[in-house]
Amino acid sequence: MLTFDAATVLKAAGLIAASTDGAILDLGEGLFDGFLVLDVSAIEVASGDEIYTVSVEGSSVAAMTSLGVCLAKKVLGNLVVPMDNPTGIGRFVVPFRNEENGVLKRYIRLSTLVAGTVATGINFSAFLAKR
Repeated sequence: MLTFDAATVLKAAGLIAASTDGAILDLGEGLFDGFLVLDVSAIEVASGDEIYTVSVEGSSVAAMTSLGVCLAKKVLGNLVVPMDNPTGIGRFVVPFRNEENGVLKRYIRLSTLVAGTVATGINFSAFLAKR
């Protein structure tokens, strides 16, 4: 069971048709061990080459201007062999921690990279849930 907490929303429901970075969320001091929860309500895959890469980026710098790392990633859309089954709508749960190589990343944001022949894009919301 995943518990929703409005304080951990990384993206409200809405369309993304071009690459974008979300707002920075301060997780506070300490380890966050949990999940990125993506609720996808629409996804364009009609052209056969659309790829949407949703990443949780973390940093120990509040402005996220340096020391950034990818803490978790989910690739959606039309993928390549052997992952060549186009993504449908639904919930996708990705485990992650705000730590890499012993260093805590207090500040995080959601980054979405959009590639391919995209007309309408992807509609989703995202939040964090603790284990």
